[in-house]
Amino acid sequence: MLIPNAVSAEFFHTDAGTAFVDLLINGNRETWSVRSKRFRTWLRRRHYEITRTAASAAAINSALDLFEAQAQFEGPERAVHIRLAEHAGHIYLDLADDCWRAVEIGPDGWRVIGSPPVRFRRAAGMLPLPTPQAGGSIEELASFLNLPSRNDFVLVVAWLLATLRTSGPYPVLAISGEQGSAKTVLSKLLKALIDPNVAPVRALAREERDLVIAANNSHVLAFDNLSGLPHALSDAFCRLATGASFGLRQLYTDADEVLFQAARPILLNSIEDVISRPDLADRAILLTLSPIGDRRRRSERQIWRDFELARLCSTPQRSGCAN
Repeated sequence: MLIPNAVSAEFFHTDAGTAFVDLLINGNRETWSVRSKRFRTWLRRRHYEITRTAASAAAINSALDLFEAQAQFEGPERAVHIRLAEHAGHIYLDLADDCWRAVEIGPDGWRVIGSPPVRFRRAAGMLPLPTPQAGGSIEELASFLNLPSRNDFVLVVAWLLATLRTSGPYPVLAISGEQGSAKTVLSKLLKALIDPNVAPVRALAREERDLVIAANNSHVLAFDNLSGLPHALSDAFCRLATGASFGLRQLYTDADEVLFQAARPILLNSIEDVISRPDLADRAILLTLSPIGDRRRRSERQIWRDFELARLCSTPQRSGCAN
């Protein structure tokens, strides 16, 4: 019963051999990992809708084994991306919305499209970007950022533009400042503009393995309230900003490795300057924030309310998934 229900699905694999499937759901093409919980749930639901009975775990596992083999041995090889991809001279930005739309950016401008020619996957915690609209101004962002000078604002905008590139090298944005200078809020706002997530900023990774896992599931990595930076992680940040390969031992094996190759934009904030090694400093944009006076201080809730209002005012409210 499960096999015929998935014949309309298109299976493929990545260069690492990971099996994926393209499904047409409500008129939108969605891309899921064959071994994902979501695809497993979809198979179970389809079986129930047709038979009104529950598929056994053995039947589900058997079907997944077959689909994985079909993807690896009969399906084409395709790249699968997180948030940003490039194809035929165009950049594609995944909006991560329910319609699986993307922004196509090219020499002649940009447009919002469905079913882009590249494949995106949705990692846990990813949030949608608002539908863009022409006519806005980056100058509106300045009122939400506690930056000491116009030059610092230019540097922030340059970093944001660099994050929209699909490959490295990327500059590392390092923000420092005293308590009460809105370092964390600045980090969250910048992350929300490019790669919004349920957890916008996170604690510093304990080891390189944690950093690689985070990079595999996010486009922009933002680390909050650093008190220091171990030399090993400083070296890993350098490689990740420039673009490098990481090899990790695969779980439950002694000899197999999982390879990850990518470059990621990185954002760090701390009270003191934690970048001490010259190789990372050479890759960094350094910003120093000043404390916010009582008269200028706003609550974080108010800042986010004003920020979301500004986005809503510049974003058309549409229903459905029409492009």
